[in-house]
Amino acid sequence: MKRFLFNLKARNAHGLHSPFVYELYTQVINPCLHQSGELSDLLINELTHYKAKSLEINKFNVQMINMNQLVAKNLNMNFEDVLLIKNIRNKINLALWRQLIQNKKIIFSIELFEIGLLFFNPIAQKQHFVFKKS
Repeated sequence: MKRFLFNLKARNAHGLHSPFVYELYTQVINPCLHQSGELSDLLINELTHYKAKSLEINKFNVQMINMNQLVAKNLNMNFEDVLLIKNIRNKINLALWRQLIQNKKIIFSIELFEIGLLFFNPIAQKQHFVFKKS
């Protein structure tokens, strides 16, 4: 039931206005969603080696972190840093996730049902995205 409700509000690349997020979804996220294997490992591998055409970044510095570590972590991150958080859907973590995405230091937050991605791009407008397979 949770997955069904998630899919009702989740979207794909259609209608994305951010060139960076559109590129990220079509080149990294959606292909990872269609592959077999651990999604977090696939995302870490692809994001680490991804060179965004719409941003001047050589590569992302991806860190997998659990929600307990994140609550204690200072969010002074760099432009190329990405945090990947697993298991954001359980009761405790979902409430923390919803608070976390309101943080002004987090510019892009992407929810992939069980995984959350946090981006710290200081020149963009704050946005939250909920994605599913296309």
